[in-house]
Amino acid sequence: MAKIFNNELSLQAYKEVREMIISKKLAPGQKIVQDKLAENLGISRTPLRSALQMLEGEGLIESAPKKGVIVKEFSNHEIVEIYDCRIALERTAVGLFADRVSDSDIEKLRSLFEPFLKGDIDDFEYQKADAEFHDYMIRNSGNSFLHRIFQQSNLLVCIDSLGLLRPSKETLTEHIEIIDALEKRDANLAESLIVSHLDITKQLILNEINEH
Repeated sequence: MAKIFNNELSLQAYKEVREMIISKKLAPGQKIVQDKLAENLGISRTPLRSALQMLEGEGLIESAPKKGVIVKEFSNHEIVEIYDCRIALERTAVGLFADRVSDSDIEKLRSLFEPFLKGDIDDFEYQKADAEFHDYMIRNSGNSFLHRIFQQSNLLVCIDSLGLLRPSKETLTEHIEIIDALEKRDANLAESLIVSHLDITKQLILNEINEH
């Protein structure tokens, strides 16, 4: 019973610390003070250590010499590599999804962005909608192996931790255009739009690399 309880605590701690990383409450490069974090979460260090091991396995934290455990800070080169993988895999996923998309799928995707069409956009809420949008298409592509690749590589988890790399008002229009293409069941257009959507961000990072 104690082992089950500890596993539950570890899973809860994992979820809470992961959310803190994605929301930047624990910032990239920040040292994780385990005693203080365990106290804030209301748990002992044992389940927290298990949670941190899971997060290290996902690439969201790392052990650094003389620094201890810190939140992973992705370099621009690593971000470009993440986007190279994402573009290749997500293009395939969106093409497959477009061939089987239903009216209820379209309704679901539109509902994610409707709250942001009327005025100011809360970036944290928008990021959650953005993440769900991409994950929904991958999960419903009809290719379980493709979805598994995303899960096993923790690709979407790493992407979530990067946050918004472009203004939300700019990408909102692109998301709506992708949904419009899906509603027309135009797989080629949907693929082209998702590649463009992701490649613009990648090019911004490459420009930063070239400037330094």
